[in-house]
Amino acid sequence: MNTYVAWKPFYSVGHPALDAQHKQIIGVINDLYAAMSQGEERAALESLLDRLVQYTKTHFAYEEQVMQQHDYPGLTHHKRLHDRLRQRTADLRAHLGLVTGVDLLHFLKEWWLEHIQGQDKQYAPYLEVAAYS
Repeated sequence: MNTYVAWKPFYSVGHPALDAQHKQIIGVINDLYAAMSQGEERAALESLLDRLVQYTKTHFAYEEQVMQQHDYPGLTHHKRLHDRLRQRTADLRAHLGLVTGVDLLHFLKEWWLEHIQGQDKQYAPYLEVAAYS
């Protein structure tokens, strides 16, 4: 399989379930890349966007629940970021005919990797403290 983004240990937020979910989104990115590499971009876009719409709902709900359980003080801001991506993903799905694989690939890679490394890493210390309490 062609890999566009490889999981790296420094992406970890120190929570096995969240890390597994983050690996799933990297899998979606790689699935899109593989479809594009095989000339099957148009055929793959609808199912990939359907997966993304569902994923943003379930992953973000779970991640927000974990942050709330660990009293993460940045939850309100983080939830707003999630809400924006939920809406953006739904908009992309609603306007499927205007979406290209290249645009979606770059958007997903930039947003998700930035979000995991920049935003999600901010709650990681709160999860560590709880693990040792």
